[in-house]
Amino acid sequence: MFSVFKRKSIWICMLVAAILIGLFAFAQVGARSTVKVRHLPLALVVNDKGKDANNVVKKLQKESYKKNSEIKWVNVNHTNELTKGFASGKYYGAVVIHSGFTKDINQQTDYLKGKIITQKLDALEVKTPMAAKTAPFQQQKVLANSLTMKTPKQAKVSLYVSQGSNVTVANILTTALPKMTDRLNQKISNKYITVANKSGLTLSPQDWSKLQTPIHATLIKRNKVSTKEINGMAPFLVTIFCWLGSLIASLLNWRDHSKNEKKRSDGRLSLTSVTSQLISGVAIVAAIAVSVYFFTKVCYSVPIHDPKQFLLLIGGISFVFYLLQSAVLDLLGLKGWPLLLIIWIGSMAVITFIPQMLSPLYHNYVYDITPIRFAYDLILNQMYITDASITGSSMLSLLYIGIASIIAMYASTLIKKRKEDIA
Repeated sequence: MFSVFKRKSIWICMLVAAILIGLFAFAQVGARSTVKVRHLPLALVVNDKGKDANNVVKKLQKESYKKNSEIKWVNVNHTNELTKGFASGKYYGAVVIHSGFTKDINQQTDYLKGKIITQKLDALEVKTPMAAKTAPFQQQKVLANSLTMKTPKQAKVSLYVSQGSNVTVANILTTALPKMTDRLNQKISNKYITVANKSGLTLSPQDWSKLQTPIHATLIKRNKVSTKEINGMAPFLVTIFCWLGSLIASLLNWRDHSKNEKKRSDGRLSLTSVTSQLISGVAIVAAIAVSVYFFTKVCYSVPIHDPKQFLLLIGGISFVFYLLQSAVLDLLGLKGWPLLLIIWIGSMAVITFIPQMLSPLYHNYVYDITPIRFAYDLILNQMYITDASITGSSMLSLLYIGIASIIAMYASTLIKKRKEDIA
């Protein structure tokens, strides 16, 4: 019974199992355990050139200059530029300081000043009634009335979150940006409290309510993700469908073509066989695209804004995956299968995060080189992002991968004495 342990195969199985677990742990656990927001790019639009607006800007930028700062501010001139910036992935959110910001803060300060003057004049009038009849007293009374005549307004800022760009980041910003304005409010209101205390001013709850929240922040979500879109996971799942569909299809198609090539005396794949793989691959990815559309849109009612573009994009991405996997199988046979699994496992751990959340190791050596990431970016843009282009750098990268894979497939016909391990 224990003689089985004398066989090399059992020890090889143990070693392979340990290696696979190690790879999975490195890709999944390692990547997720090192996730941290680092220099997240946010747009900063300043429509007010006054002193108080500049003070807020300086405070925000001062925090971003820190080595481990979570935020990196990108200066943007106009609010209407935000849509394009979100679409290109230049930034994931924005803070807009509206015009009149400084004017509203000054009005709050003047209101507080007017209340202080009024209280002092009232105390003086009680103590010295004759002083109320003097010209200086009356001038101060007029000034105080003019300062408190208008109810102070809250200075306005808008907080933008591009939800579709990355749902994880959007959830962080939805909490973090309001907290940021809360801190600004606290700092300004503390100044008001200090001034009031030094002057011995007692404000009524009604008066204080006008000053305790100097800044009013409005949270605006762009590229909204509905609950029908699986809480932002739809692009990730569609990418998985494309990879898995092409993975299984490429393996079965490769086995079929390899069996037909066994009769050749030189053991090589033929040019005709590779061409047949390509032609049949077109039909296969068409079926994959239709299947993905059917299960996402028809079965589960996930919104697809442009079905025709979606089908073409999914078909193109699946074809690149099919070519890549077929190239590995044509060159290495089933020995290349672990390489495909490594690509798969490594990619799934990082593609749902933005580069700024990954450690340098996973950013530079996993995220930047995985072909699945380019597909995920395109699918996310197509499904979630308004005005996003699907002909940018990610599409170009997939095109290069597809061309290189076709070259590798034809190059495999030059390998002599090919020994396929076909189950």
